[in-house]
Amino acid sequence: MPQRQSLVLVANDDDAMRNALQFALRLENFEVRAHRSGAELVADPDLRRADCLILKDGMPDMDGLEVMRFLRACDLVPPAILLTANATPRLRARASAAGILLVLEKPILDNALLDGVLTIVQHGHAPGGLSAT
Repeated sequence: MPQRQSLVLVANDDDAMRNALQFALRLENFEVRAHRSGAELVADPDLRRADCLILKDGMPDMDGLEVMRFLRACDLVPPAILLTANATPRLRARASAAGILLVLEKPILDNALLDGVLTIVQHGHAPGGLSAT
């Protein structure tokens, strides 16, 4: 029986970034569902089978931290990566408390995002801990 593709759900209100993430992850053979908002992501019917979430900090309706707090209240805490423009120590602490495994600061350098997704999907933890940049 063929193994199913790992499912990655993306929530990012920036069209270009969302499309680029979707394209890059599909090239690596991930099944990807890209959403314009956190609220759209939490309504995804396949949320419970997601292997990794990629969430943007600072979305207008429901940002990445709010998504994780909502999911935690529903007893669902999938592995997640937070993308942010300003990865302060306070934000990293809040992200960790919300259950986010990896915080990446934009611009994302090298293959940090793809490496993070691959490690999370394969091993259930982030490469090098929460504070990768």
